[in-house]
Amino acid sequence: MKLLIFDVDGTLTYLDGATRRAFNAAFRKVFHVDAVVTNLKLHGRTDPIIFQDCFRTTGLTGDWRVSFDRFREAYVEALPGAIAASSNIGMHPGIPELLESLSERSDVALALGTGNMEAGARAKIAVFDLNRYFPVGGFGDSHCERSSIIRDALVNAQRYYETVFDLSDVWVIGDTPLDVAGGKAIGARTMGVATGGAFSYEELVAADPDVAFHDLSDTGLVLNALDLT
Repeated sequence: MKLLIFDVDGTLTYLDGATRRAFNAAFRKVFHVDAVVTNLKLHGRTDPIIFQDCFRTTGLTGDWRVSFDRFREAYVEALPGAIAASSNIGMHPGIPELLESLSERSDVALALGTGNMEAGARAKIAVFDLNRYFPVGGFGDSHCERSSIIRDALVNAQRYYETVFDLSDVWVIGDTPLDVAGGKAIGARTMGVATGGAFSYEELVAADPDVAFHDLSDTGLVLNALDLT
């Protein structure tokens, strides 16, 4: 059985800046100050690292972990409204068809591997009814490094599916070089997809994934690359 670990933002969905707006709304509610997010890099980074950067840039002091715990609830609360207010949201090309095809197979297990906190990731993909495909995953609730999140996804998937996956059958699928690096760090195979907008197809290829696509619109081609034909 193969395990396919999918990133969320830029890989499965796009949300028209809802993450950034929810982030700022939660920051204002909890800390009574606007977050400094103008040059904040979100793509491929984990929620704890993004929060640390913003925490320091905004001039807050103290233990960021304590503040992050306070921030978390407010952010998750603000996210659905931020998504609802977005004028341009959707799934990236081929995602509905690919997930439906994969879900019908007995030789495939699906998991999330995302820098989002789990509640945030679940809220984002719930808009598109995608949670039914991903019963388990690794998330950015506590880990700063993506490799640790991907490792959590693998461990949690093995527990959920009651299967020990051979790493040659584990794929990490994401839209940034950080997704590729995270998969490589645990010995998994990697697929880069240039739908996130922050990194070009050429930049993903330079990260040396096992395979790279401009998008996942050709289900047959993707299945072939995953050795699922």
